[in-house]
Amino acid sequence: MFISKLFIKNYRSLKEIKIDLFAGKNVFVGKNNSGKSNILKALNILVGERHPGYMKFSDNDFYTKTLTVEGKSVEEIADNIYIEVEISGRNFDEELIKSIRKNTAFSQLGDISDAYERSEDGTIVVNYPLFQSLDDLENRDEISEIELTSKSGNPYTSKTKWASSEEVLNMVKTAKRIKLFFCKSRKQEDFKGYGLLIIDAKGNIWITHYFPKKLRESLVTTTIIGALRNTKSELRLQHYTWFGKLIGKLWNDNKDQVEEQSGSTYENLIKNKSNEIKEYVDVIFHDNTSELRKLLESAIAHKEVSFKFMSDNKYEMYKSIQVFVNDGIDRSVDEKGTGIQSAIIIALFSQYCNQFHNASSLLVVEEPELYLHPQARRVISAELNKFIDSSENQERQLFISTHSVEYLKNVDPQNIIRIYKDSESNCTHTAQLPRDIAADISNEIKRFIWSTNTEMFFADKVVLVEGGEFYLLPVIIDRILKEKQSLDYQNCSIGRVNGKSNFLIYIKMLSAFNIDWILLGDLDCYKGDVSKIISHLDCKELEKSVNDIKETINQGAIDYGSMKKRIGKIERNLDVQDLQNVFQKFKDGSISRDDDSLAKTLSYMEDRYLKINPRNHIDEEGLTNHFNKIQIELRKKNIFIWSHGELEDYYTDAVVQLPGSKDMKALTLSYLISDEEQELNHFLKNIDEVTELVKMITK
Repeated sequence: MFISKLFIKNYRSLKEIKIDLFAGKNVFVGKNNSGKSNILKALNILVGERHPGYMKFSDNDFYTKTLTVEGKSVEEIADNIYIEVEISGRNFDEELIKSIRKNTAFSQLGDISDAYERSEDGTIVVNYPLFQSLDDLENRDEISEIELTSKSGNPYTSKTKWASSEEVLNMVKTAKRIKLFFCKSRKQEDFKGYGLLIIDAKGNIWITHYFPKKLRESLVTTTIIGALRNTKSELRLQHYTWFGKLIGKLWNDNKDQVEEQSGSTYENLIKNKSNEIKEYVDVIFHDNTSELRKLLESAIAHKEVSFKFMSDNKYEMYKSIQVFVNDGIDRSVDEKGTGIQSAIIIALFSQYCNQFHNASSLLVVEEPELYLHPQARRVISAELNKFIDSSENQERQLFISTHSVEYLKNVDPQNIIRIYKDSESNCTHTAQLPRDIAADISNEIKRFIWSTNTEMFFADKVVLVEGGEFYLLPVIIDRILKEKQSLDYQNCSIGRVNGKSNFLIYIKMLSAFNIDWILLGDLDCYKGDVSKIISHLDCKELEKSVNDIKETINQGAIDYGSMKKRIGKIERNLDVQDLQNVFQKFKDGSISRDDDSLAKTLSYMEDRYLKINPRNHIDEEGLTNHFNKIQIELRKKNIFIWSHGELEDYYTDAVVQLPGSKDMKALTLSYLISDEEQELNHFLKNIDEVTELVKMITK
């Protein structure tokens, strides 16, 4: 089983959030103080190791907003918290459910609207009194009378059904939906509820009066490793902690092995050596313990005071075990750096899951990159991936909150959840990809995102570019604004889309994540991409004008002579290698007319090898004023198209003479421009338009 939906209302900065989650790896990204930790804390309340009924809550745990009343700021605190997850899949620990001895009490709701309903503004109205009064369900109007049969076979009606472990097992196996919930009142300490909502195979809605511990553990076993990993708290040797369970099991599984030389078990050997050590310690500390005995004789009844190296309790010998790490000096992990401690804790927990989790396992790790150098981050990322993939018998799920791009590699974009706050309140919001947009993202784009553009998920604004602007824009912006790292201060990233035909899917993706974007494209984008984008943006007033420019530019013929020259240099030319790949697919019969790679290759080749200069053709057709007006309107829509062609058309003669490919030339130019002794117009023409672009990006 795995958590497929998360709903939180009024917990800390989470006024109301709804998140779709998936089996496998889910990654929460966002700036500091955006609310990522609050989401993980809410999960910990609901499905963590501790029972939420024993947790303490203060006013700080309830969503608070600031109002202005008669010119004064007043805090308004929510009265109730509600946290809910929906469980999907039916892989759970059946034997654990069967071992539940007592019957479990269920009541039936008449309709789901008895639990919550959607208001006119789209928010969810939760019936808090229902969820906080589980002990009193029989007296609530929302609960329906149900027809039951007594042991003697006589029919009767009741508002409570007492289900045996076998009946509970059948309910969860055949349920359409299973939800875990926790609800808490701020003003009344005893008003809280923790239980299950089950929609059975017939559509009946059942709510538990309480939540048996074994039933809870059978559905999903969860451990949350917080950002402030501390070995003294995380690696506590108590019977109820995951580390205590792991060490205890390893001890009990192996303590009775026999040493060949002595013929004695390892446990007995350790006990004998412990007795010898105790005698030596008693001698060393004899004088001190004698003084302690004298001081305590008249005040406190006691028998003995002693110093020991380890516990001699035969049932708890393993509790004296400590983890040591030898990195040149053999010391307790407590004495090592926080990076080693972090890696040890995560690795030990993965081993614990292999030893203990019989059904579904959920591992939640907050900022696993903390204190680790880049290579170690990638190793821990690989180990977390192994946690997902290493078990054949159980369904595992991983939640990560991170600021590091390493943990977004190979993560499907629909499994990324962006967490952010609006600028006017303390309210956390979430954003993720709708299924239709996620389905449009090709594997090629995913690979390019993972290799080049993962940073964009952490940005507030992304400038989408085709080529050399990726290298040049940051330094050009710094020169024009006379600042350093201007884009970083604005939390703005440059995203290279690897072909203008990909602009639209990036725009859809960024918009879904509520990340601002600016498109910077060549004049060739008018051949088809601009019209697709404005259609997506529903800019009907621009459609005809853009199509006029599109038709004008597309009148040019393909320059097959230039293409032939390129073909002669296939070993060094990526264009022709792409074309060769398409031809090979035709030969193999593995490509269709609608194939993505075919359409992109043909479109790219047509654009690259047109005989005409698009801007000259616009001017020759008398469309210059018309074109300039369209450019202004498009820039209002965050679409900036180079007016004179492409980036290279803005290079001065000195730059044109630089050796290398387009990318190499742009990279070299970025270093030259950073030299403030040289004027910018020594390298770039049409500085006014470049300055307009900079203002558009940094406004």
